[in-house]
Amino acid sequence: MESKWRKRWDMVKEVIFFLIVTAFVFGWWMLVLLIISFVTLSVLHFTIEGIVITSIVGTVGVDIYYVIHRVKEFKKP
Repeated sequence: MESKWRKRWDMVKEVIFFLIVTAFVFGWWMLVLLIISFVTLSVLHFTIEGIVITSIVGTVGVDIYYVIHRVKEFKKP
């Protein structure tokens, strides 16, 4: 009985940590792209919409990698 609750609690912790990682990664992409935008202001012309879209794409890529890594880790004997 306790094992079932423990598995559920572990799953809840995984979901919460995944959401925290996702928020951190999105913030990281936004920060990096904004810095690149400010540094290369005269060469590259980024819009805020482009930065947000690129941040979302980068975040999804990192999330996919994270999920694959976690699934492989859970499948280890």
